[in-house]
Amino acid sequence: MTGRRVFYVAPDPVAALGSTLAVVAASDAGLEADPERLTVVSGGGRSGRSLLELPEVGRKLQQEASAVILWTGSAAAGLRLSGLGIANANSDPGVARRLENKAHFQDAARARGIPVPRSVSGTAGPDLLAAASPLGRAVFQLARGYSGAATYPVHGPGELGELLTRFRGHPCRVAEWVDGTPVTVTGVALEGRVALGPPCIQLTGIPELTPHPLGSCGNDFSSPVPGAGAVARVARQTGEWLRELGHRGIFGVDLVVDRAGRPWCIEVNPRLVASVPLWSLSGPHGSSLLDLHLAAFGLAEDRGAPLGCRWSQLILYQLGRLAGSEPAVSREGTWDAQGRLVPGRRLTLAGPEPGRVGLVRRRPAGPGKELARVIFEGPLIGAGGQLLPHLAAAVLALRQELEPGLVRP
Repeated sequence: MTGRRVFYVAPDPVAALGSTLAVVAASDAGLEADPERLTVVSGGGRSGRSLLELPEVGRKLQQEASAVILWTGSAAAGLRLSGLGIANANSDPGVARRLENKAHFQDAARARGIPVPRSVSGTAGPDLLAAASPLGRAVFQLARGYSGAATYPVHGPGELGELLTRFRGHPCRVAEWVDGTPVTVTGVALEGRVALGPPCIQLTGIPELTPHPLGSCGNDFSSPVPGAGAVARVARQTGEWLRELGHRGIFGVDLVVDRAGRPWCIEVNPRLVASVPLWSLSGPHGSSLLDLHLAAFGLAEDRGAPLGCRWSQLILYQLGRLAGSEPAVSREGTWDAQGRLVPGRRLTLAGPEPGRVGLVRRRPAGPGKELARVIFEGPLIGAGGQLLPHLAAAVLALRQELEPGLVRP
């Protein structure tokens, strides 16, 4: 295995920014070419699993890879890696699939003693309306969905009835609304312990960034987190539960801290999460999240160093339909005196240097899909929870460039 490397295999290389992973991807996301680390395979499909099935990818991995990380594992991908004789650095997909089912998670977490909002789960339809209406203001979610694409606020029985009719026959959850601050905690489940990083503010439903009313759209690691001690306790309890269930590697815990400072666990993501490149860029200041992920599979040493993160990101989701095209070049840049983003050289897989800004642009993929992200050091929001003025201006400028005619005021 001398000279072999761990590969990240995915539709694009964004999660590997700032890391030492080699990458096989279907798109370069506008990054500068890096023949030593980044291999782009056209026609690779929309998932890491589909890339693994390509003969040329299989040959490359057999020649060069010691292990493979996917965004989320699957039974089919595990079988393919086993057939190639390559270590699978992905957690049991059965565990992840059960826990990411929001209807299953709510009941299982409550039984474990984890604080979750009151909720009703079942099949969408008129029978669920009577059971869920007493919750009052609520959140409706399909059992499966990412980045808030299947999550809707509910202000009364009329709205709830409309959603239950629209999604009739689909498994779903209706949970009591928690008025507070969205927070996320990222950690790693290892064989003998759970490592947690500091919590961050989870940007949610900001209309300049996402069309989803409750969609996640950024991570702020510089602004203070309310109830940080209580958040850490609930996150650790949840992480230990994931570890006992058999999950290994990176996970995320999404919470809302209410006005009294009490954290409520909303959902878990037992897989790689959107903030992974932020931790890699911060790696020299502590343990790398991806290094700990590999340690969970016996592919690296767990040195017990603390996890830290000093980078933040804004994620812009597509608001309308755009003609397909090659992504614009991703750039490293700076903020000018007015807080505007001034792009410079092409961004590399190493990510932006300290003190600079990384702008990653993606190929338009349809309304609600990720279009771009801005990665930098520093806070994102003010005391009222709104984007800082210079960031709001930068997002508006990006919208005017990437989605002309679709800019929201």
